[in-house]
Formats: sequence, C-alpha cells, structure tokens
Amino acid sequence: MAASKYAKHVIKDLRGKVMMDGKEVEFDGVFVKPEQLGTKCQLLYSIQDKAKVDEATPHIHDFPIVMCFFGANPKNVFDFDAEIEFYVGGEKQVITTPAIVSVPSGLSHCPLIFKRVSKPFAWMEIMLTDKYSRREVEN
Repeated sequence: MAASKYAKHVIKDLRGKVMMDGKEVEFDGVFVKPEQLGTKCQLLYSIQDKAKVDEATPHIHDFPIVMCFFGANPKNVFDFDAEIEFYVGGEKQVITTPAIVSVPSGLSHCPLIFKRVSKPFAWMEIMLTDKYSRREVEN
C-alpha cells in the first residue's frame, strides 16, 4: 500500500525531552516540537496533580507564549480546584479558576507555583517559536 500523502500531518510521537537545569530530561506529558508541527510553534501539555514549584526563575523570551490552565475532568474543564501563583512582570497573579495567560515577547514571567492542587488540572503551554531561548532576569 502506498504511503498516505497527508499522514505526516498526524503526529503520533507526542513524548519529548525538555531542558531542565541544563540537562535534557523526558517530559512527563506531551511535548511537540516545531519540526514535528511544521510551523513556528512548540506545545507542552501535562496533568498536574500535586503542589510544586514548576519554574522558579524569572525569565523572558523573544517570542510570545500562551499558558492554559483547565480542570482535568474531560466532561467539565471548568471543574477546577487548585491555586496557582504565576508571576507576570514581577506581579503575582493568583489563578483559582480555569484561565489562559498571554505572555507577550519580552515580558518577564515566573515563578510558576502550583500552590494547592485539590483536583488534577491540565496545563498547556504554547510557545510561538521554532527556536527556544530564554534570558534570566531579576524582577
């Protein structure tokens, strides 16, 4: 059977490695790179089920990112019971409902702290770039 003309548009290899503390580690969730998507975009998706500091260091990117937080109940994404602290421009934003945070290019962000997680939630980060880079900043 001949290969499908459009099969390349169906991405099935959804696990990837990310850089953490200067080391490449397996991401516990979905990580899709620009070369897989065929566009200037990267996507991370995971289910969070415990309190933790995910990203502690304030930094900036030369590209926009979109951070999405939704309840993990597939029948009701508004079923959300968590408290997230996300610093944007040095200001603490407290998220206690499903939310989307738009971080324009050059705006400092983080720490990202999953303060309380009473029910699992979905976290998706969309980075509009084909080359990941960041610069640490002081807020």
